[in-house]
Amino acid sequence: MTPLAIGTSLSLPVDPRPFFVPSGLNVAPGERYRFTASGKWQDWFRITTATGWKLWPLQRWNRVPGAAFFCLCGCVGQNDRDAFVIGAGLDWTVPDSIAGFDDKQLNFFANDWPGSYGNNLALPPEKGGPLTVTVTRLA
Repeated sequence: MTPLAIGTSLSLPVDPRPFFVPSGLNVAPGERYRFTASGKWQDWFRITTATGWKLWPLQRWNRVPGAAFFCLCGCVGQNDRDAFVIGAGLDWTVPDSIAGFDDKQLNFFANDWPGSYGNNLALPPEKGGPLTVTVTRLA
């Protein structure tokens, strides 16, 4: 796993079934990134984009509590403690709190209840999939 050079981008599909989808990129505190997402994925019977769908008050049990079901999220390492919402796009600065992490790989996931990943589906192109995230290093 190598860092992304400033001004370069990487695009990868995000399968909504795994708990963590590794990017292959290591990040360091203070680096800045832009995330943009396109495409669709499916939560049981509901097809959605990276912004997800809302159903209050049930969102409080999502991995990122309060955030929409199936919104695209990210984290450093396989740790939800500092997980963050990306949605369709986000400019993000890597927090200083990851300095002590052994695993500094950027991971992605569909925000859902922890025990409900079995009914998630990646979609083929004819149904608007796959959901893809592009990561661009800004600084």
